[in-house]
Amino acid sequence: MIKVIITENYEEVSKEAFNVMKEFIKPGNVLGLATGSSPIGTYKELIKKCENGDIDFSDITTVNLDEYR
Repeated sequence: MIKVIITENYEEVSKEAFNVMKEFIKPGNVLGLATGSSPIGTYKELIKKCENGDIDFSDITTVNLDEYR
């Protein structure tokens, strides 16, 4: 299923992206995270929620995707 979310601005996009990602932040899961400037707002949301104790990354593995040509 494809879900399209339309927002007013980058901050709202970042929060919506976090809301999608948080469903996968569970012990033992592997997250594929992109580098670059596009996901910075989403990563700031992740950091804020982690610092507040809302999410826990202690048993999460990440694979950071970096593409250069």
